[in-house]
Order: sequence, then structure tokens, then C-alpha cells
Amino acid sequence: MKWIRKAKRTISMLCCAALISAAFSGCGTSDTASSSEKTSSASGADSGISGNLLIWEHAYSFEPAVKAIIKGFTAKYPNVGVNYEIKDGDQYYSLLSTAIQSGEAPDLFWTNGTANTNMADYVKNGALYDLTKSVTFQDINPKSLSLATVDGSVYSVPWMTIDTRAVYYNKDIFSKNNWKVPVKFSEFESLLEKEKNAGYIPISMPYSAWALLFMYEPVLSAMHVDYTKGLENYTVKVSDPPAQDTMNKLLEWADKGYYGKNWTGVVDGNAQILQFTSGKAAMDIGGSWDAVNIAENNPKLNFGAFQIPAEDGTTGMVGTYSNGFSIYKQTKNLKAALAFAQYCASLDGQTAWVQALNAIPGVKTIQSASGITKEIADVSSKELYTSYQWVLATHSSGSQASTRFINDLPKVFSKKISVKDFFANLEKDMK
Repeated sequence: MKWIRKAKRTISMLCCAALISAAFSGCGTSDTASSSEKTSSASGADSGISGNLLIWEHAYSFEPAVKAIIKGFTAKYPNVGVNYEIKDGDQYYSLLSTAIQSGEAPDLFWTNGTANTNMADYVKNGALYDLTKSVTFQDINPKSLSLATVDGSVYSVPWMTIDTRAVYYNKDIFSKNNWKVPVKFSEFESLLEKEKNAGYIPISMPYSAWALLFMYEPVLSAMHVDYTKGLENYTVKVSDPPAQDTMNKLLEWADKGYYGKNWTGVVDGNAQILQFTSGKAAMDIGGSWDAVNIAENNPKLNFGAFQIPAEDGTTGMVGTYSNGFSIYKQTKNLKAALAFAQYCASLDGQTAWVQALNAIPGVKTIQSASGITKEIADVSSKELYTSYQWVLATHSSGSQASTRFINDLPKVFSKKISVKDFFANLEKDMK
């Protein structure tokens, strides 16, 4: 069994005759890979661009995709060396802001686009390079591109994946206890109590704002279908009773011990996945991108996925597009950085990213044949719901409500802020 690796990982792609390391290598030390072939001009290799790039990614869940995108890029640009670092956890933006302020930011780095205020703040302070006229986005759909656009200019490359949320479950634990995948919301709640009584943590959940958000959204869509549908065109208020009712339900589950006895001590996604892959937790609610890490950290784990059903038996899927990398305006390797951004924006680059994550493709030109992906999102029978967090980011002044949600959500579960005050504060930020 392969556990989560917490050490910082870097990957260097060098132009030399060497074997390419497997994209999903399990080294405990820094991973390295090399472009082994001097690619001919017919294959599209460009030896005229050289230099070295450093990339920051915000979560280990995306490491397989980062490796895949670097592998494809260096095959095309064999004279560019690319290193990456994973800055996992809630301190990502703090570390990035410090690096920018000191003039030592990486050449490219992830931001959440317009889903929060960080990218816009970096633009305002002159930290990001304007990609509008330098990168072609013909393979990116307009809705996804809006995630990367500030004041009419593009400052990052979005990924053509539909990021959704799902309930991962241990099939062997379910089989052993004769539990079935619930088809009604009441059955899902009953299952939580059964799992607790059987000695399992019902839901592996860390004391992390993003993890709590990714649980809140699918529970909201299951408990209040009509309200969730109203989020699409913003005909409902973010502080309406259904929104508060769902938050109270999650607090009720916490009080009942459904996240474990000491769940607030679990502070990041690594520990969350570890509880599930080790068999301590029967289920794990997380992003669709977590499927790769779950399989990687315990290849023998027999797990599946489902969407939380509404009481009438219908199921839906909360979906958002995913943002990618921005270029640091003060990079000393602009030509190579722009080439990397262009590769990310290309169909080849987008395909490499989607397939490395076994993600749900956001366009028909990209296919994902993963079995777990099909369980997460059989779009022929599931409705795609608008993300609550996307509404906060889109319909508040400067995405302030989205930022407030993430900053204050843990305080709701520590009882420092009441549910009523939490949502009243969000409403104040909305347009």
C-alpha cells in the first residue's frame, strides 16, 4: 500500500538521452524525468526556446496531471527544464503572496481564477502577465475562460475539466455489512448512523474550509433541489432558509460524530484521503479530482462513487470548471513561460491534464474512459447543478462573498460564528 507523500516533490525535465520516468512514479524522494528523444521537426519540437521554469501547484491531488503536462511540454520543447513544487494546504495563498512581495515568485503558479479575489488582487498589484494577446485559447470554451478573465483580459489558463463532488465509498466495507448505495436522502442519513455503530468513521472530513465546501454543495443539492436550481440564474438569495438549513444539517452530523471523534485535528486533504484509503472511514466526500490520489495511495482499495440522492430518488451533480496557471509578470523566462501556457491551452495539453486526473471532460473533443469517472458523472442521468461557491464569486463585489465563505466557514464549525450571522454576512457582500 502506498501512502500519501508529504515531502515536497519536484520534477525536472532535462534535454538529455534518458528514460522518461513513469507519470505516476511512487518515489519518496524528488521525482525526475527526462525527454529522451531529440524530437524531429515533424513532431513539432521547438529547440529554439530554452531556459528553466518553476511552477507552483496548490494540492497533491493534481500532481499526476502536473507530471503529465510537463512530460508533454518538454517533448515539444526539449531545451526547457521544468521544476514544480506542491504547496499543499490552506496556507497556499499566504506563501504565494509572500513570494510575490519578495520578488521571488515562481514563473507560473496556480490561482483559483475569479472564484475568489486573489487573482484579481494580483492583477491589481501588477503581479500577473496579461495572456490575452500572447496565448491562443481556441480550444477553451467561453464559460471556462471567464474564470480566467479580469476586466476583459485573460490572466491564466483554465482547464477543460468539470470539477464535481462525489461520495467515495469502500465497496468491501459495504459488502461486509450488507449496506447498499442509498437511493434516497433519508437512506443516506441512516447509513451514516449504521457506519458509526459498526465502528467506522462515516465520512472522512478534515477541518478545512475547502473540504467543508465540497461537502456542503452536494448535500445542499440533495436536500433542496429547487433552491439549487435557482442558483443557476441567481433567482434565490445565498442566505435563504435552504442554505442555512443545509449548514445546520452538517453541524448536526458533526455533533453526532459522523466525521469522527477528533475530526477537527484532521487539517488537510492528505489526512482525509489517508483515513479513507486505510479503511478507517467508510466514505469520503470530496472532489472528482481526488479519485486518482485515492487509487494511487492504495491500489488494492475496492472503492466506488455516487452522488447524494434527493428524497425523491433523483440525483444531480454540482459542477464547476477548473482554473490553471498564471505567469508571474517579473519572470526571467517569459518566452519559455508563454510557451508553457500555450501548451496548457492547446488541445494536447488539455487532454493530457484531463486524462491524467481521470477527470470529467468539459468538452466533447476530450474523452475520459475511467470507470470511477463514469460512476461519479453519468451525465445522461444526472443534472448538472451550479456551484454555490461559484454564485458567491460571480455575484458579489470583487468575489468578496466567496472569500468570506472560505475564511469564516471553519469558524461556524468551531461555534465562533452562528449560522445565522454567517449567512447574513455573506448576503451583505452580494450585489
